[in-house]
Order: sequence, then structure tokens, then C-alpha cells
Amino acid sequence: MDADDDLYWQDDQNSFRFAPDISHTDLLKVADFAEELGYDLRWQERGYTLEEVQKRLRNDGPSAFLRVARVQEDVSPKAPPEQTAQYIAERLRRLDPQDELLITDPYLFTNSAKKDLEDYAQSVADLITPLLASGAKLVTIVDGDQTHPDVRDAVLAELAAKRADTDVQVVQSKDFHDRFWIADRSRGAIIGTSLYKIGRKIFFIDALSERDVAAVLRETDAALDFIEQGKQVNEGGELTR
Repeated sequence: MDADDDLYWQDDQNSFRFAPDISHTDLLKVADFAEELGYDLRWQERGYTLEEVQKRLRNDGPSAFLRVARVQEDVSPKAPPEQTAQYIAERLRRLDPQDELLITDPYLFTNSAKKDLEDYAQSVADLITPLLASGAKLVTIVDGDQTHPDVRDAVLAELAAKRADTDVQVVQSKDFHDRFWIADRSRGAIIGTSLYKIGRKIFFIDALSERDVAAVLRETDAALDFIEQGKQVNEGGELTR
């Protein structure tokens, strides 16, 4: 068939053209059906320059290309910590937490930050406090074995200094490795690095779908359930599972 025909085939890619233009929803249905039959539909985006790809990844995360192109975490270059922090802040502002911000990050109070304690504490507070509406609650789930008490105390003190009206809870759990940020139990993001490593390594940040948010909340609710049941609370106000 000629390339001008409504349906055409290429030896090297086995690509087809639909007429009239197929909708995005129907295209995903076709992809699902092909997968059921054992085929791998390989889509080729046309007209994207490297700069455009990087812009879409910065603005929308890898989900902008899911089911269309394979995306690797290393498509975004390293950047200075200040620039990277600004990038993360811009993305996280979309969460707009009014009542609660939940963060799961096993290394939020990492031992590694002990050597630049004050700078790290300030950077964490500078990132989190502008996101929170007045009176919003902050819940963090961390790994106790990866937590340095001096780092924890410094970060909490800096948060309190900047937002005295924010109730902060620190929960220890080994159930989480990924860094989830969820606002008001409805909007979420995943960050591919802990805050201490921003600017030090390549990473991604992506929005969570409603289904993903619900799945994460099922796990966090299980970890936080002992709060309701009055389980162990240690002297620092830190809840340990």
C-alpha cells in the first residue's frame, strides 16, 4: 500500500495509520487488545525535539509518555541543588494541600545530612512550608534505622519556626521505599530521590493517578492505624510501628 492510503504497513516497524484520526482513548483500547493477543504495539512520537521531551517531562512527568514511548529516569540532566529544589517546588505546588500533606520518605532525616545539618533542615522547611495551607497537618513516614535524631530535630525545629500552626507527626515504618507526597488524600506525586540527594543524582518526579493514590493510602493507613489504636508512642512524640 502507498503511504497515502488510509491503512499502511512498513517492513521495519509494522506501523499502521487510522482514518479518521483515532482518539487517544480508542488508541489505548487498541493497545490493550493487541497486548491480549500477544503483540507489542510500538508507538513513535513525531515532531518532538529533545528539548520538547525534556519540557514535557518537567511539566507532566513520565506519565505524559506512558503507553506511547518508553521513558528512562536519566532523560533529565543533573542540575545544581538550588535549581533542582525550585523544579521540585514548582511541581509539588500543584498538590495544593489544604488539610494534610503526607510524605513517605525513608531517608527524610537521613544520617548523611548530619554533616550539613543546618543547611539541610532549612532546605526541607523551605520546600515544605510554602506548600501548606494555614493549619494544614504534616504526616511523615520514615525509616527509623535511617533516621538521625539530630537531623530529625533540626528539621522539625525549622518547620516549627516557619509554620507554628502546622501539626507535624513523624511515624517510623519500614514498609515504604518510594517517596510519595499525597495532599488531602486525593492528589499525589512520586519523587525518584530523597530530598538530601537532589542535585546529586538524576531523578524523576511524576503525578500519581487516582488509583495510585488510593493504593498508597491503603498501605499508609495500615501503617498509621496504630495511632487510632493507641499503640506505642515514644517520648519524642514519634510514633513507631
